[in-house]
Amino acid sequence: MATTEIVYPLAFPKSISHKCEICGKTASRICTKCRVTYYCSEEHQATDSNGIHDKICSTLATIRAKQPFLPSEEERRDRDREIREKKLHLIEVTRMIGERHVFQSRYDAAIPAALASLKLAIEVHGPRSVELIPSYLVLAEASLGLKQLNQCWEYLSQAQYTVLQQQDHAPPAITSQVARNMAQLSIARRDYDEAARHLANDIYDASLFYGTEHYKVAGGYFLLGKVFKLMNRLEVTESLYTQVTQMWYNHLRRLLQSRVVFSDMEAVLGKQDNDEDDEENTTNPSKLDLATEAEAHNTLQTLLAYRHETSHGPTTVQESNKIYHCFTILHFLARDYIQVRDSMKNIKDCTVREIDEDQQRILKFLDQLSRMKALMKRQQQEN
Repeated sequence: MATTEIVYPLAFPKSISHKCEICGKTASRICTKCRVTYYCSEEHQATDSNGIHDKICSTLATIRAKQPFLPSEEERRDRDREIREKKLHLIEVTRMIGERHVFQSRYDAAIPAALASLKLAIEVHGPRSVELIPSYLVLAEASLGLKQLNQCWEYLSQAQYTVLQQQDHAPPAITSQVARNMAQLSIARRDYDEAARHLANDIYDASLFYGTEHYKVAGGYFLLGKVFKLMNRLEVTESLYTQVTQMWYNHLRRLLQSRVVFSDMEAVLGKQDNDEDDEENTTNPSKLDLATEAEAHNTLQTLLAYRHETSHGPTTVQESNKIYHCFTILHFLARDYIQVRDSMKNIKDCTVREIDEDQQRILKFLDQLSRMKALMKRQQQEN
């Protein structure tokens, strides 16, 4: 974790005013590593470090530091383009990390990540762009998780206002997310009819943009199933949860098939995924990005708990097997091969041929991986 040192606002020129990264108040401390990030207190510095700053500190130093004068207009243009590209990439990384924190229920950590994404988006796109909406939505979800309903409403109101201002530029993917977040707020307020109305809009817009069977649509169906469960309409919940399971099952199977085609040389060489790989996960198509992985775990855990609550007939067993198989694939994609085998053991009396075929493919892959590691170990010992 980066440390801070005290700075004195009166020591700066009158035209310069440094604000706290978290709350916007006058800053009295500076990060000693990047020296471009300011805070009003040690508490806010710790909050920012835990949420996002430790992951982006060095990058912020390169884009916020005062740039030297370049005599050539072409050189200045190239430098500005490079800084803009770094900011665009950082917007996606910070937003993704904020979303992951939300799905992991780390709401305090999600706030600084989403704020960083929002500030960068304003710098790049301006204060009225639809590109700001995803950051507002992460802030709204985090506020909702912290039971700050009024703050959540403020962020959602800003997102809605931006959509109204930029109707011609707001794609259905964005309007679907706004509707989904409005539904979550309505659920928290126990206004289930209003929540169902928002989710109908969410599902329509998401289906229009992604396609009706895309996993991005599953979140709307999942929340709608939750609403009907709260309304004690369990027959509708059963149908919706079955559909959500199938959508994640199909998506994860496609990822599995694309993954096992290639040898996993990074795993053979002992490379492990960690927080420093967050940026890579935004562009690698053979992996789930971290936010989607967290959403999948959260959704599947809820679906599995629901199956355990319901009757244990043949249909329930096969639905549970599909969920366990989804967990198997998630662990496999995360290279947690011990958990892969444990998830496989939970699958009982399986009658789905696809699951058996996938399991054989995974076991064959793990066996080849083990042989390659053993061979490399022997070669190292001989050398």
